[in-house]
Amino acid sequence: MKLNLGSGPSGINGWVNFDWGMLPLLSKMPWLRRLLIRLRLLPKWYETKWPKIQLVDIRHKLPVDNESVEYLYCSHVLEHFEKWEVKKILDESCRVLKKGGIIRVVLPDLDKLIGKYSHADEFCREFYGYEKDVNSWNKLFIRGHQWMYDKTSFSELLIVSGFGNIRFCSIGKGKVPDIKQLDLKIHEELSMYFEAEKV
Repeated sequence: MKLNLGSGPSGINGWVNFDWGMLPLLSKMPWLRRLLIRLRLLPKWYETKWPKIQLVDIRHKLPVDNESVEYLYCSHVLEHFEKWEVKKILDESCRVLKKGGIIRVVLPDLDKLIGKYSHADEFCREFYGYEKDVNSWNKLFIRGHQWMYDKTSFSELLIVSGFGNIRFCSIGKGKVPDIKQLDLKIHEELSMYFEAEKV
């Protein structure tokens, strides 16, 4: 089994795609999404074809058997949760992975974000993950960033959750299958890429 946590519309066939929230729910009701776009309550770019997903809130116990997953992928998801929630998600990820199974996590890199700093508004947009200072209906559909990481702080979380052999990778490079399809080019500039094994 290959499991994609928080897949969004970029999940692919051959993986079990879990996601949760208003947008994943709307992916199951395309008629409602089209209506909201037509009424201009949602921007046109929300009209995206979603892969087959299961509505699963990954902050809770995953509906997957112990040690049944070989590969787990999670891109630009964990920063949207509080740190204590991420610890629970990583613990669950370790539970469902087979021994030696690999997790790949892609996150915004706080060091890169700070290094790119040139203007407060741009920094805040990247730091929070959306245009926070706008009174918009979109805010109901977007969960902003709750916690940011650098390589050291996230590596420490992986270790305490039962992972080892941590590797820093680059976009599209690593041991997880299909990463050239899964890793999105739009995230490359400000992201860090981790792979780790269940020990």
